[in-house]
Amino acid sequence: MKAIYSWTLAVIITLIAIFFQRNTGPSHPGKQLMEVNGTSFKASFPRSMERPRDKTSDTKLTVSLRSKDNAEDRIIGAILYYKRFPGNDNYTAVVPSFSLDKDKLLIDCMIPVQPAAGKISYYLQILGKDGTTVNSQETILRFRDYVPSSVLMLHILLIFFAFLFSNFTGIYALSGNTRINRFALVTILILIAGGFILGPLVQKYSFGVWWSGWPLGGDMTDNKTLIAILVWIVAYILNKIPFSSPVICRWRRYLYLAAALVTIAAYSIPHSTAGSEYDYQTGTIVTGQVISLETSNTIQ
Repeated sequence: MKAIYSWTLAVIITLIAIFFQRNTGPSHPGKQLMEVNGTSFKASFPRSMERPRDKTSDTKLTVSLRSKDNAEDRIIGAILYYKRFPGNDNYTAVVPSFSLDKDKLLIDCMIPVQPAAGKISYYLQILGKDGTTVNSQETILRFRDYVPSSVLMLHILLIFFAFLFSNFTGIYALSGNTRINRFALVTILILIAGGFILGPLVQKYSFGVWWSGWPLGGDMTDNKTLIAILVWIVAYILNKIPFSSPVICRWRRYLYLAAALVTIAAYSIPHSTAGSEYDYQTGTIVTGQVISLETSNTIQ
């Protein structure tokens, strides 16, 4: 298989993975469809929020609604209900303010700032002009601290190129090219830089924790990065060790294909699954929580 075909296929796989990660990651709002007074509204609920520099004040949570026929006049009011998560607190009700931004209705609510990795669960109750009320699904919102854009962008770029080289090396292994080891080495070095150096740095800025994967915790993002790096290192070592058996020498390059498939499986796990979470009882950050930034069941 020629290199150009391998690169093309690797780019396609990488772009598909980026699209998937973007739509499942914590920076992507939860999307819901709400029926109000005979009109469908596409609602967008934030699932991640940066804490303001003044960490003791309230902060603004904005839920946006959009309809095809701009039927915002069919809504006469709304109430936001929130509580700390996890815990047994009662919901607190907030009456929001409304504003229009082109074709979107913005519902702005003031909520208390939580600690880094602290979460709240919230849902929105919309009051229709016809007297009906509609509740959204419950959404989990996690707070994080400021991450310098240069650090975050470099981390994203390195992870992108690490996945790109991983896909290319795995696909190129099918061609039987004997110079494939150099691409595997580049994959390992970029994975280490993006996942083991800049990844913990981003997490330190965000939640005050350098590493929350094994053996210190159960953070899935850290653990899947660790697994991908270890698999690639093992595949590289086994391809560099001299073997007398021609059969082993001929087939060991397919270990890179196996490593690439493991990396794809790791990348398919949504970002921040079982991530850091603030424990309000102990005042510490815990990891490995199954419920993370996903939308939970509908509240009736």
